[in-house]
Amino acid sequence: MDTRIEQSKQEIAESLIYLMKKKDFASITNKDITDKAGLSHITIYRHFKTKDEIIKYYLDDITDNFIRTSKILYVPNDFKGYIIKLFTHLENKKDIGILLYKSNMIHYLKDEFDRIFLAKANNRKEEYHYAFISGGLYNLYYYWIKNNCKENSTELANMFNEFYILKGDSN
Repeated sequence: MDTRIEQSKQEIAESLIYLMKKKDFASITNKDITDKAGLSHITIYRHFKTKDEIIKYYLDDITDNFIRTSKILYVPNDFKGYIIKLFTHLENKKDIGILLYKSNMIHYLKDEFDRIFLAKANNRKEEYHYAFISGGLYNLYYYWIKNNCKENSTELANMFNEFYILKGDSN
């Protein structure tokens, strides 16, 4: 892809995130975004149809960069290691989660969890398995954000791992 296009999209996304820290999402105009980015007003329309699309692009970019640079790999026998790595990343980016939560847009992070996990499925049974994992991880993350991020990534990983492992207890 053309690096100028990618750079413009990145500048638009970062400008929107910056503006969301200053004012309500609904009151941010496309002109506000392009003015902050230092781009012509028409540029935003070349790349995005809506502000929501900009948020999705931003989250996809963060997620894809994390996966590429961390080389994180879901391995069921080292689930705890995976969770620690994932929640360390989420902890490092918690300002975005808090911002989305305050803007009633945190559900876009659920879409990110689903996008990554469900892409791994090779059949219907695996789709359900990955939907279960994705939903559980998202809900743990959502609850953590909602409760002011009190636990660190290792504590969250330990909790999720404890919930996830079947202990043979029928109660």
